[in-house]
Amino acid sequence: MNKEGTEEIFLRAKNTAVYESNNMVTDVQSGEILYQEKSTRVKTSTEPDFIKVYYKAMMAVNAISEIPLDFLLALSGQIGFTNGDKIMFYNNKTTRRAISEYCNIGDNMTAKYIKRAVEKGILFSTQDRGSYEVNPWLIAKGKWEHIRELQAAFQFVDKKWIRTITEEIETKS
Repeated sequence: MNKEGTEEIFLRAKNTAVYESNNMVTDVQSGEILYQEKSTRVKTSTEPDFIKVYYKAMMAVNAISEIPLDFLLALSGQIGFTNGDKIMFYNNKTTRRAISEYCNIGDNMTAKYIKRAVEKGILFSTQDRGSYEVNPWLIAKGKWEHIRELQAAFQFVDKKWIRTITEEIETKS
């Protein structure tokens, strides 16, 4: 079997869940099995659960040509997985070194690219120093259903990405 065929089978298997159930109907008085039903349900995900970098979307709407693809790929390797919560990037010496080595650039250039990623709406500053929230419309890592939920909190308005923060407010009765 060729490499593409093997990879296709692997990807299909990773994104397909098979649910089987057996139902048995019995006579309560005699205990006799009247009939048995077996059902199989196959659920296939529309997006694979891998890192997603929507580079063409970034180029089209954000004009990010001054941020190289190598940097974005290295950055995507350093972000956390989402589990329905935020996707985070932590700017520390270890992650900058990994990005620098991947891109074959120095730490100062890596810091400049991180700053540009914030300016372009790829990363959003948080209240914690060195912690950034990742825009899931541009880079995401995790299950598709979690990424889709996160994307609802981001909007592209007047050529700029904004993060919509909603909080539930408790009312006193």
